[in-house]
Amino acid sequence: MKAKLLCSLLLIPIIMSPLSLAEEDENQLFVMSGEVFTNDGYPANSTFIKVVPMSSSQSSNSSYTFEGVPPGEQIVRAYFMNDGHTVVYRKMFFDSNIELDWYEGKNWVTAKIYDEQGGLISNSSSSTINLISTGETGNVENGRANFGAFDVNTYYTLKVQHDDVDNTVQYVHFKMERGSSEAIGSPYYPHLNDFEFHPGKNSRYGYVTNVNGEPIQGITISDGINTVTSNSDGFYLLQNLDIGSTKTITFKQNGFEILYPIETLITSGEGWLNASASATAGEIIMPDNVTFLTPLSTIQLSNSIEIEWVGGNHTDYFELYQNPCLDCIENVKYRGTSEMFVFTPEEPGTYVFEIESFNSNGSTRNSQPLVVIVIPNQSGDELWSAGMSWDYSLLHTPTDFHQNKTYTAIGSEVITDAFGQSRSTWIVKVSDEEYGEGEKAYRWVDSKNLLSVKTYWADAPSESSYYQEGHLGWNFTKDGDVVDLLSEEGPTSLHFNRTNIIGVPGHPNGYDETMNSVVIEHGVELTIGIGTYETTHISIIDERDGVVSWELWYNSTVKNYIKIIDQIPGSHSEMVVYELTGFNFPTKPQFINEEVNLSVKDYVVEWTEFEGASSYQLLENGELIYEGNNTNFSVEKKHTEDGLYNYTLVAIMPSDYIIKSDALIIEMIYVPDSPILVTTPNLNEDFIPKVNVVDTESVTISWDKIEHASWYSIIKIDENTGKEVEIYNGTATSISFSIEDLEDLQIGLNRIRAKVTLDNGKTSELSDSIYINVINSPGSSLLFSGDSLTRGSVIVAITITALVFIFGLRASRGRGDSGF
Repeated sequence: MKAKLLCSLLLIPIIMSPLSLAEEDENQLFVMSGEVFTNDGYPANSTFIKVVPMSSSQSSNSSYTFEGVPPGEQIVRAYFMNDGHTVVYRKMFFDSNIELDWYEGKNWVTAKIYDEQGGLISNSSSSTINLISTGETGNVENGRANFGAFDVNTYYTLKVQHDDVDNTVQYVHFKMERGSSEAIGSPYYPHLNDFEFHPGKNSRYGYVTNVNGEPIQGITISDGINTVTSNSDGFYLLQNLDIGSTKTITFKQNGFEILYPIETLITSGEGWLNASASATAGEIIMPDNVTFLTPLSTIQLSNSIEIEWVGGNHTDYFELYQNPCLDCIENVKYRGTSEMFVFTPEEPGTYVFEIESFNSNGSTRNSQPLVVIVIPNQSGDELWSAGMSWDYSLLHTPTDFHQNKTYTAIGSEVITDAFGQSRSTWIVKVSDEEYGEGEKAYRWVDSKNLLSVKTYWADAPSESSYYQEGHLGWNFTKDGDVVDLLSEEGPTSLHFNRTNIIGVPGHPNGYDETMNSVVIEHGVELTIGIGTYETTHISIIDERDGVVSWELWYNSTVKNYIKIIDQIPGSHSEMVVYELTGFNFPTKPQFINEEVNLSVKDYVVEWTEFEGASSYQLLENGELIYEGNNTNFSVEKKHTEDGLYNYTLVAIMPSDYIIKSDALIIEMIYVPDSPILVTTPNLNEDFIPKVNVVDTESVTISWDKIEHASWYSIIKIDENTGKEVEIYNGTATSISFSIEDLEDLQIGLNRIRAKVTLDNGKTSELSDSIYINVINSPGSSLLFSGDSLTRGSVIVAITITALVFIFGLRASRGRGDSGF
């Protein structure tokens, strides 16, 4: 008994060991790695590699690594996102780590060879496989072989000889395709570069042409058991037909026989069987081509799109296919005589549509598909999303001053309103066709009531330093409870608060605080220039004088107010009418920058977040310059590269499909920065930058080194005549001189400016002025040229007068910000 027990215990590890190893093999995961190349063998740009249906792995410096591949037969894919946006699929068998290099526009043919019992051959010498086009003999492992990579859209021939079985020879002629993730077990023709070879079987293949020798696409070819469809070249392939059998091959289109059947004996060897409509069963008049009118489109998930097309002569009806496959009846979205179909998506993604026209003789399929990209709806319950924009016409009365402005949502922020309460807001950029270079305006708009909580405007730096900043508060209530303005119940009261900061020295800031009643009417129809809208009409009435301070008409489709009448609360002496002239809800990435001419060498390209995007690519003149998750990119050091810069933003969406923005054009004409002058002795703390020196003393003028400078020029300007005299030209960054030795300086104020010339020939503007005030000493040989005190007073007076004039002019152009 003990001997039996010992024997059993000794057998346990022997019996269990193979099982454990098998389990270990099933659970083992493998790694696929390699390089990615363009079609001509150069390193490819960013490329996504994946094993279907796992997540993609992105290449880096043309190398990739994909981990966690389960054992067995898999579909693998390379998406050359930046090299033609093309895809290549192939089938692979994993039982170890694999190194595989990919080439854009090239693919592999794969094959499985079976024995008489229907299993994969175990002895590679029993059958041989050759690629006739190249003369290659395949290396058969585990009953599998592959050849490649070779150019797609090219025809090749495979030959398998079953030497140790029946000595039959089996041929397959095929077109190399880019492949498909649905090749395994799908009803598609062909099985996309993957073929099976069995002893005792062979193929029939050829081209179907009309009486003019032109290929006929979409013809159904059948031997009664196997059915395939001719491709765009009119080519077809029927595989694994029994050698020795006689087959009747039929050629039909939509059930109509367009060629007489062909009877053929299946033999070993090549299997060409071309078919021409010269053997037609009757005269064929095919329908003319049908063409999509709807262009490539991007829509949000919550929207629908009208797909339109136009048919030709001899057309009885149309069939519209969604993500079509040949002979996939379940993908027919519409069948009928209409030339329009409303598509309502159910989930985000890329949808490909094809259209086909039919008559009793057959059909004609449009070769150019329509692509509709559906992006996710905005996240959360907010009314807006980044990139939305609205155009308004503004009319100021009684001055009849007219403006056109565009308001674009660029991001979100929580800020404090004029009551000290935290508010979730959208940051809105304001654009005006009359704005000067550098003039900027922004609004922080409450995300619930769409009213401004903060406003900011700054004049163009070349005009003035004038700015306005407003802080607002809107407390809407009903029976004492806080209520959102656009909620169903709606408020009845408003406590409004605002402080305006006017950025002019000595100008008082503005302040408003009012109590108001609110009247809301639903279902009010309003007609404006761009159409008629059903609106919610809101009246806000000042309780002090009964004046309607604001009237607003909100429309849920526009997601904004389509008209606003602002009576300027606190004065009621002016009125501004805002009327919507257009709006855009983004279906493609949006730049924040506007098309401008720049004179600076460094600038930032910015864009709004795009709903659903996983990352972004920024292209400059077609070249990739940024890839990542940021929404801005700094462009630097282009001081030698004047010209037009064309920027395109690409949003990378789920499943690696992409959406491109419209182009942003920036013209750069770089002007170097001017030198900033300082002196020793130091400049006095005075209204003007001035240093007082006795004519017997020396003075040093210095400036910072400017990159790529060839020389600096220091100029003295005569205050009376404006005559310029160069007192230094060279590469140093300072000059020291004795006042007595420098003939160009005179008693009194001497105005000094500087400029720099770069090694590319560009010259800066003259710098800001500094003044050397030369004081006459007894016995000086310097000429007296006017009373320095008097002249300095004149300069100060002129400068102050100019500042007062500028601020007064800019203030007269603006008005207190009403909050819209």
